[in-house]
Amino acid sequence: MDAFSRRSKRKQSRICLKPLCRTGAALFFSLLFILTGCGHSTLHRVPAKPAPVQTNEFAAQMAEISRTPWTSGNSVRTLVNGDGFFPPMLRAAAGAKRSITFECYTARDCEPVAEFSRILAEKAKAGVQVHVTLDAFGCWPWGDHHIEAMKKAGVHFKLYSPFNFFLPLNYNHRTHRRVLVVDGRVGFCGGAGWAYNWTGNAQDPTHWRDTQYELRGPVVAHLQDNFNDNWEELTGRRLCGDGCYPPPARAGNTVAQMVAGSPFKRGDTIGASNLLAIRAARKSILMEHSYFLPNAEFTKALRDAAARGVRVEIIIPGEITDMPFAKEITHGTLRTMMNEGISIYEYQPTMMHGKLLVVDDHLVIAGSGNLDSRSFYLNDENNLHVLDSAVAREQRRMFERDRAKSIPLSEETLKLPIWRRARGFFGHATKFLL
Repeated sequence: MDAFSRRSKRKQSRICLKPLCRTGAALFFSLLFILTGCGHSTLHRVPAKPAPVQTNEFAAQMAEISRTPWTSGNSVRTLVNGDGFFPPMLRAAAGAKRSITFECYTARDCEPVAEFSRILAEKAKAGVQVHVTLDAFGCWPWGDHHIEAMKKAGVHFKLYSPFNFFLPLNYNHRTHRRVLVVDGRVGFCGGAGWAYNWTGNAQDPTHWRDTQYELRGPVVAHLQDNFNDNWEELTGRRLCGDGCYPPPARAGNTVAQMVAGSPFKRGDTIGASNLLAIRAARKSILMEHSYFLPNAEFTKALRDAAARGVRVEIIIPGEITDMPFAKEITHGTLRTMMNEGISIYEYQPTMMHGKLLVVDDHLVIAGSGNLDSRSFYLNDENNLHVLDSAVAREQRRMFERDRAKSIPLSEETLKLPIWRRARGFFGHATKFLL
């Protein structure tokens, strides 16, 4: 076996071990969840029959439930897979003149992390105000050598919710956000992390399928607010001034909002916003979710949508997934939805890590929030909402490309041996692990 093959095999073995690590973490988080409760056990009150997504009435309902105003004059660019989003994110950081703010849930020492750490350190040395928040659980493999180099260069650095022996239950509360804002003018959000899995173009099982979004215009200030939410919590100080909040400048014609999921401060905004969108659907619902673990209220909303004639299509991961219990946990729900006319597909080439909802080819919800109770009631999240038919059509085309690489769920593919059904029964507790 040559050296390249040995390195490749070791790299793939690390990927294969990840589900085992997640399973152990699942048991840990599940125990914490049982001990702490889920914070907020119900969604915000959502209208049973919202207005159509194209109306001003719907926009007002969404602004109230998400607790975020809409902004106009934005541009939104869709960045597909690591080859599509790492280069522009790194270029933007390298071009910073006044400020960089960055918050991340998951990372592992790899080439993009090394390059990004170097850029952040160089910018801090050059006088740019650089502020970084890394989740202490998800980002522990970032690399201490990178972190020390950034601190030495003057990067303002904080770990979110490190383990505290005297307050162990607090470790259950994570920041799952993805935030990068440069000079207060360009921002990036989505569901991707910084690790080897996210590099490339989803070309094989070790390179994942994911999406990020580049934002310009007034909505970037909302993304900066998402960062400030936890920075103020950690430091008691809020970033301000033109370096982080320059005067708003029009960048396009898109209406958008950047919604912060902060359940212990604001109640549930992520779940309620998704539920409002599903209930408002009149023609079509397209969903791609890496951790599709809907509660009873969401399951009913999707079934009701199908019953009233809405075309509902959902893409979930196939057998290549870092949450192996998901299918066992949800197979009964999936069968019920499938039998009631909902089309469900399993993505085949690699792990599908996206989080996307498109309603009536006009409303788009995308970001860090999963369709599970942990994202609704425990984690800090951030989701982009867009009211724009052109952006929605672009997401539909992306969805259709992914659907072409998926197989329809069927009674045959839903058949599980008894041991997997038993594992699913006991795995219900892991639904609170991301």
